[in-house]
Amino acid sequence: MNAFVCAPNGARIRTRTRSKNNRTGVVRFAVSAVVRTDWKPSSWREKATVDAGVPLTEVSRLPPLVYSGEVDRLKSKLADVQTGKAFLLKAGDREEDFTITQGENTEATFRLLVAQVIMLAYVSGVPIVKVNHIGGDFENIGPLNVSSDEEVLRVTKSYYQSSSALNLLRALAKSPTSMMDWTDPISTVDGETHKDLIGRVEDALRFVQAAGLNVFNEDFREPEFYVSHELFLLPYEEALTRSVDGQWYGSSTHMYWMTRGSQELDEAHIEYLRGVENPVSIRVDTETSEASLVEIIKTLNPSNEPGKVVLTCSFGSSKIWGKLPKMIRAVGHRLML
Repeated sequence: MNAFVCAPNGARIRTRTRSKNNRTGVVRFAVSAVVRTDWKPSSWREKATVDAGVPLTEVSRLPPLVYSGEVDRLKSKLADVQTGKAFLLKAGDREEDFTITQGENTEATFRLLVAQVIMLAYVSGVPIVKVNHIGGDFENIGPLNVSSDEEVLRVTKSYYQSSSALNLLRALAKSPTSMMDWTDPISTVDGETHKDLIGRVEDALRFVQAAGLNVFNEDFREPEFYVSHELFLLPYEEALTRSVDGQWYGSSTHMYWMTRGSQELDEAHIEYLRGVENPVSIRVDTETSEASLVEIIKTLNPSNEPGKVVLTCSFGSSKIWGKLPKMIRAVGHRLML
């Protein structure tokens, strides 16, 4: 049985009781954010500038592709990145295609990511938070209007292809052969170029083993990963939005990312993102206004929650020093870059 009481700071505290022999047992407390009363998964429709289409009832009945606990864990890890305790690696295809042989492409992307993680972890000396752009970035999925039967079928196909990709990634992560030898993934990228690094990694592994730590242990070798895709087809995201303990989560991906085209405060994309707990990566470039960016961040993260917002910078080497310092000063400590 669950009950809620109000804390002095306005948060709702959920109390959970359990019964044993018809008697009330231990009472446990968990702090939960205040439930939104001004937002629901379909709120974005009020701000849509084109025909939003009908709700995707069939998709809404399907299981989530990711779970709320995974989203919360990613935010916690991104908070570590924000304080310099970890390093964020975002990689993968920006756009996916229904016509690509998915299994081979997904596995190749996974192994390349593992190789990058091993190199970065050795060089940086901190944990690597791995976010893969996969499972949802379908370039030709169709327009926002999904009212026709053909478009609904395409959206449903997107769900099942995303599910297939995520299942394969999870299987690869847990496979005892997925990482092969620790240095093999680096060799497959460009072994000759990274020959010196491979030797140093092998020396480090020999030292760790000599110290008594089994590097072949499953927990030690399994690469935890998260996925991300662009927030594009809002009816699809609405259908896969789930409520957990009074909070809303987008269950199509762990992290959403936005391009400059969807970064206007009156746009439906912002309205959807402000209501879900998922972290958001915002792409910024030389055309991004510092003032509008600050307003977007305040809207998406009004409580300044660590790990909620990430900026992906796309300035180019010739312009980055003229733009990035100003942006850092404008946003202050509200996010990570």
